[in-house]
Amino acid sequence: MPPDYESWDGLVTAVEGSIKDILLVDVAPVAEDILKKHIESDIYGAYAPKNGGWFAGRHYESAYSRRHVLESSLKSTMENATSMLVTSSAPANQSLVPGYSFSNRYDGGFLQMLENGDMGIWRKGFPRPAVSNAQKEIDSSAKIRAAIKNGIKRVIKG
Repeated sequence: MPPDYESWDGLVTAVEGSIKDILLVDVAPVAEDILKKHIESDIYGAYAPKNGGWFAGRHYESAYSRRHVLESSLKSTMENATSMLVTSSAPANQSLVPGYSFSNRYDGGFLQMLENGDMGIWRKGFPRPAVSNAQKEIDSSAKIRAAIKNGIKRVIKG
């Protein structure tokens, strides 16, 4: 037998709590996997840095190494009672060029910088729309729908 609620507000609070639980426990891992896939294909797969090269007047012979591993820094948070945000906790790094500063030093800032192609001091920056491509996939994903259904079943049984 479902619980009785004394007031409308009590019912709304219980429903919002269940939605949050379903989103964070059941849906978030699936959404994070989809975003990881798009980070790999739309960011890392879209650009292969050259070994060696010039930066700030110095030539570097050594192999390039990425300064972030975006797919291991993903996190899911609730934006409001019924909306979840999956993003990277990796902020933009300190500038290697003296006197240059990024304004996007916040969670998700580096991913946003790559998304819109605003590459600052780097020449030939181009958009790498991993987030928007992931969102399109999430909006029509059978895996997301299945996660929601499984979450509802879990909450009802619980």
